[in-house]
Amino acid sequence: MYRKSTFEQPDEQFLAHARTIVTQCDAHRTAWRLDNDRLDEIDSLTDKAQAAYAANSDKATRNLTTSTNKKIAFGELKHALGPFVDYLEANLSVPDEALAVMGLRSRIHHAHEPLPRPGEAPLVKVAKQHDEMTVYVMRAEHGHPAQSTTRKQYHGFKLRWRFEDETHYRTEVSTRLHHTLYFEREDETKRVVMAAAWINPRLEEGPWSEDVMEVVG
Repeated sequence: MYRKSTFEQPDEQFLAHARTIVTQCDAHRTAWRLDNDRLDEIDSLTDKAQAAYAANSDKATRNLTTSTNKKIAFGELKHALGPFVDYLEANLSVPDEALAVMGLRSRIHHAHEPLPRPGEAPLVKVAKQHDEMTVYVMRAEHGHPAQSTTRKQYHGFKLRWRFEDETHYRTEVSTRLHHTLYFEREDETKRVVMAAAWINPRLEEGPWSEDVMEVVG
């Protein structure tokens, strides 16, 4: 999940944080050129979590079922919020000050000199589980993969991917060393072509890795 500590809050505070993000995005979805489907999903999951929280908070209705429903609803919302917040940060139509209003980390890093574009391509490894692919990136030092990035060097990485029979790449940005792609059941057996590039804090990308091809499922 995106910066796990960001959403490690008491239930009421977490819901308020999620609602602030949804409210701001709803109000600026056109100006920020937001993906309507992604935003509508977050909106729906926030409403679901709010309703589950309210049902479990009422002493007259609270039981094992309401507790389980709340746990599931909160888990689904947190699972979706992580990639969505990464998406907001990568979308330069969302102003830096808007990230602050939504309680998210600013893109601005106060350094003495701006970091240049990364000069090397990452190594890419893929782990598959059911209808998910988790893409891991790492540095090559003396011919061996490193275990972590150095924050002074990289902000994260950019991932581009497409199905083999497509020409248009989808792009994701992650500030971690891995990113998980989720596929539909009907995507099973499809081939996915992907590559990654390191980015600096200004989201400028370095050289792309060689393409990696994996089969869904």
